[in-house]
Amino acid sequence: MSSLWRVFPWDPSGRAGGPYSPGYLPAQSGQGRFDLPLEGNASSWYFAETPEHAVGEKIQDLRGQSLADEFLLERGHRLALCPVELADGVAISDFCNPSQLVKRDVLPDRLAYRDRDVTRAIVRRLHEGNPHVAGFRWWSALFGEWHTRVLFSDRLPEDALSCGEPEPLFPGTPAVVAACGWLGIETGG
Repeated sequence: MSSLWRVFPWDPSGRAGGPYSPGYLPAQSGQGRFDLPLEGNASSWYFAETPEHAVGEKIQDLRGQSLADEFLLERGHRLALCPVELADGVAISDFCNPSQLVKRDVLPDRLAYRDRDVTRAIVRRLHEGNPHVAGFRWWSALFGEWHTRVLFSDRLPEDALSCGEPEPLFPGTPAVVAACGWLGIETGG
């Protein structure tokens, strides 16, 4: 099992598997760096390898500002940090490993492009040309120490992901404090 993390707006009274529940993974917006084409039935789901990275992706726009409690609310719900276990045996290309980049004919500078048309084309090629690959690992655009797992929704076995108990996020939550420290966001204490 691999431990991954995600941050999402949580409704503790929500229906299991429904919106705002730990197991609900919405379809992609089409705006992400590694999103698949929206016309298909597959989504790219993003997970962080550390709690502070998962939080950092949500609050990164606050760099140089102070974190207020209301910034940890989204769509009327408190953001929560949720551990997610990825089952063993799920094939992931580790693009942090140069040999995997060579094997999949991916140039690292192209994968790191800001132009999302370039990065999405690489993801589309990986998805279409490798039916047994369920996603890939790559470093975050924020810091090289943070790594993301991008998983293809249509390539995961039904029981590949299991969600743990969400932790509501507040300005003093350790993962929030750590993410703020990395990103230069004031926490007020």
